[in-house]
Amino acid sequence: MELEKEILEKEGMDLRFFLLRLLNSIWIIFVAALMGAAICAGGYMLVKQINPTMREYSRETKYYIDFAEDSTGIGYGYYNDYTWNDFMKSDDILNYTMTILPEEISKETVESAVFADIISDVRLLTITVTTADADTTDKIADATAKSLVHYPENIKEIDRIRVIRDEEVKEIIVGDLTKNFAVFGLIFGAVVSLFWLCLVYCMDSSVYLPKDIEKRFHIPVLGVFYKNGYEKEDIEDNREEFLANAKYLLEGKKQIALLWLGDRRKHEVSQLADKTLETESQGLVQRLKDATDAEVMEDAFNNGKVPDYGALRQADAIVAVFVYGGADGKRAERYLADLKKQDCEITAAVLCDADKKIYRQYFFGNKMKKVNA
Repeated sequence: MELEKEILEKEGMDLRFFLLRLLNSIWIIFVAALMGAAICAGGYMLVKQINPTMREYSRETKYYIDFAEDSTGIGYGYYNDYTWNDFMKSDDILNYTMTILPEEISKETVESAVFADIISDVRLLTITVTTADADTTDKIADATAKSLVHYPENIKEIDRIRVIRDEEVKEIIVGDLTKNFAVFGLIFGAVVSLFWLCLVYCMDSSVYLPKDIEKRFHIPVLGVFYKNGYEKEDIEDNREEFLANAKYLLEGKKQIALLWLGDRRKHEVSQLADKTLETESQGLVQRLKDATDAEVMEDAFNNGKVPDYGALRQADAIVAVFVYGGADGKRAERYLADLKKQDCEITAAVLCDADKKIYRQYFFGNKMKKVNA
């Protein structure tokens, strides 16, 4: 508990490294933004296609009105569009329309569907029927046409009403919000992914830098080794750094214990191994032997198994192996607490499988220099 309290008090966030990790994960934000846009826009289009209330069908019919003449010989010409909209809801027209339509179409549906308009000439009447179903629109438009043709029989001011143009029913776009949903999804995906990355990085207790080990656990780091597949000069450079530190910090040690803080079998072959060596641990053992001429033993906290504490106490020095980005942070706190209880003191540490790209950016910006972390 004392060790954990001390770590919590001194441990902080490296803002530069945090931003570099975020920058190197920027592709996740872009992908999440595109996925958000696709999901929101696609979902809106799908709902619009499935939900009939989000689609409307319209049919426009134009009529020519022959007005009768009054006693002075002047035709009745004072019917405007407001008047016709009232007429369309009157009993003379609406009731006749309902006698033609099937029973499943209500009077309220017809009233809300029919709209009358006179643009310039009072003799030209335009009736637009709009509903959420193409077949219903056709039926109401046909019934309205028959009702208007019949209407002059009930009114003296009009001699005849005839259809001069009848268009086909067509689907109309009702406030297409596809772009709006795409923009919303784009922003939402980017914000959520950014928040998620920040949360993950803030909660991450893994070891990434030598100073993480030195600051959190007060253990000097012998060296850092990159993942396999980088230039030979980087391997040579890191070997020299490791050898120099190992010779100084492990000088005079006759027996060294190499302690893996985790399952070493999970770690792939890295820079630590020569081409002639098959495993990472063999490469590190050889490095220690080259630097100190000491006898090197290996042990590990492996799958719940504890190391041989007695053998560790007998060793002159213990070198702990951390893996870059591995789940060793919080686990190491517990392991080190157990080692302290067993009077096993860690002498030095090694950080393996580091990300060379981020290391270069962290220590040298964009300059292509070799990293001596």
